[in-house]
Amino acid sequence: MVEDWELGALYWNCLKSANGNEEVACQKVKEKYFDYMVNKCDLHFFLGTTQKFHMVGPNPFIIIGVFYPLKEDKTQLSLF
Repeated sequence: MVEDWELGALYWNCLKSANGNEEVACQKVKEKYFDYMVNKCDLHFFLGTTQKFHMVGPNPFIIIGVFYPLKEDKTQLSLF
């Protein structure tokens, strides 16, 4: 489950720009996450739990935030 507010805001903005078409809005959100963030960003998820999901299932973790800095040239990070 993803509880990140930014994802919700992205969906509502895409829905507005798609004139209320939910299918188009979902496609735009998928494009942002699966195409842009996976290919151009170093994608990280912040995980957390809520009491609501403890003892309900084997994995109570949810995504509470996303951090996606742009990928850097890996040769810059090398010291040797």
